[in-house]
Amino acid sequence: MVSRPFEFVAHTADVAALVRGRDLGELLRNAAAALYCLALDSVPVETVEQRRIKVKSIDDHALIVDWLNELIYLLSAERLVFSSFAFEHTGDGCLAAQCHGGRLPHSTRVRKEIKAATYHLASIVPDGEALAVRIVFDV
Repeated sequence: MVSRPFEFVAHTADVAALVRGRDLGELLRNAAAALYCLALDSVPVETVEQRRIKVKSIDDHALIVDWLNELIYLLSAERLVFSSFAFEHTGDGCLAAQCHGGRLPHSTRVRKEIKAATYHLASIVPDGEALAVRIVFDV
C-alpha cells in the first residue's frame, strides 16, 4: 500500500479527497476508506455480513464514482459499512467485489451526510509508481 492512501484537499463548496493506490483495486479500496473516514468518526461494526457488489460504468474513471455512490447508497439505506474488499474483477469500466462488513448500530451517528460522489475532476492519473484520483463528495 502507498504511504498515504488518501487525503482531503481544499474544494470550494463540497469535500474533495485525493486518493492514491498502486492499482485500480487499491484505488477503489482507498476511495472507500476515504468515504467512510469522511462520513463516520469510526467504523464500529463487526464483520458479520458479506455482499457481492457489481458495478458497470462507461470507463474506469466513472467506475470509481459509481462504486462510491453504491457504497453511499448502502450506508444511507441499509446502514451497511464495509471494512474489507476482495475484488474478483476490476477494469474496463467494470468491477465485481466481495465486500465484508456489517450494519452500523442505531446508536452510531453519521458525522457527515454524503449525498453523492461526483464526476467533477474524477480522472485517474499516474502518480509516480501509483495512480491517483480526485473525488469530490457532495455533502
